[in-house]
Amino acid sequence: MSNYLNTYSIHFKGLGLGKHSFNFEVDKRFFDEFQEGEIRLGDLLVDVNLTKQSQMLDLNICIKGSVEVVCDRCLESFNLPISYKGVLFVKFGGEKLEDNDEIIILTNDDSEINLAQYIYESISLSLPLQRYHGMNGLKEKCNKEMIEKLKNHLSTKLKKEETENIDPRWNKLKDIKLN
Repeated sequence: MSNYLNTYSIHFKGLGLGKHSFNFEVDKRFFDEFQEGEIRLGDLLVDVNLTKQSQMLDLNICIKGSVEVVCDRCLESFNLPISYKGVLFVKFGGEKLEDNDEIIILTNDDSEINLAQYIYESISLSLPLQRYHGMNGLKEKCNKEMIEKLKNHLSTKLKKEETENIDPRWNKLKDIKLN
């Protein structure tokens, strides 16, 4: 993990029992650390409300902002609003065990938890399957020129497929139908 992603760590060892708040900013530099992902640009705020108990941390995480995505219709980039709310539980045990989506188990010697991967995955999972201009009340419109090109290409392709895929035996049946 890079040094930059360490800024998304919470040092919980010195915190007293009770509630604590943390804020993180997510921007291009954050997404640059995750080369395998599709998101390259974004501007988001992460609010973490941590409740520390003797053997557990309860983290309520809220992420709001926008990320740049590609429109599925016109292939032009646009900013898509993102909103995520989730709960993460951190339990302490003698050894690190298999984590799941909502529970992380740390050893009693651990003093911090890094949320960078969790934040990135939460943002990625918040993306809708279909992304296009005008969704969710966005005022932006698709690139009309590109939409026209796609329509023309599609209609040309369909016409070509219609003429190529006709079995000659069907032509004789068409003649019967017309007579």
